[in-house]
Amino acid sequence: MEFEFIVDGFPARIGLEKKGDGFVIREGESVFEAGIRTVAPDEIAVLAGGRRRRIFLARRGDSIFVSVDGRTYTLETPRPDSGRSASGDDPSIEGILRVKAPMPGKVIKIAVAEGEDVRKNQTLVIVEAMKMENEIKSAAAGVVKKIHVAVGDLVDSQKPLVEVETKTL
Repeated sequence: MEFEFIVDGFPARIGLEKKGDGFVIREGESVFEAGIRTVAPDEIAVLAGGRRRRIFLARRGDSIFVSVDGRTYTLETPRPDSGRSASGDDPSIEGILRVKAPMPGKVIKIAVAEGEDVRKNQTLVIVEAMKMENEIKSAAAGVVKKIHVAVGDLVDSQKPLVEVETKTL
């Protein structure tokens, strides 16, 4: 079974399947087996790679807060009807989608070229942040109007990476 979340502003797809007494967990290229045990209603214990971790969970509204090793992650369910991705896209100019990174990182791949047609959810740029590769996707179909970054650039969440001229039906 596969689940889609927004983790700290980044889209993430996590696969989970039962195997024996444990689970096989897939996230991007990473695959690992883990034993998971409920300790309390808001706490689980995970044994993976020979290391045991206690994970604390809390829910507020549509958000789930997951605390692991002193760091808290926010998980949200994507809203497909919002017309925007969770990456901080800025549709402030009519018909132009300004695609931004949700957090600072380093551009490691540009998957499109200016003038190229793109479809909704197509990967535009891959940004590495916090030792994870994050695919920044288009929230709408359109044509890549301008690419503002190059491979190796350090980016923040304020400036657009790519502008997509959206198609109207």
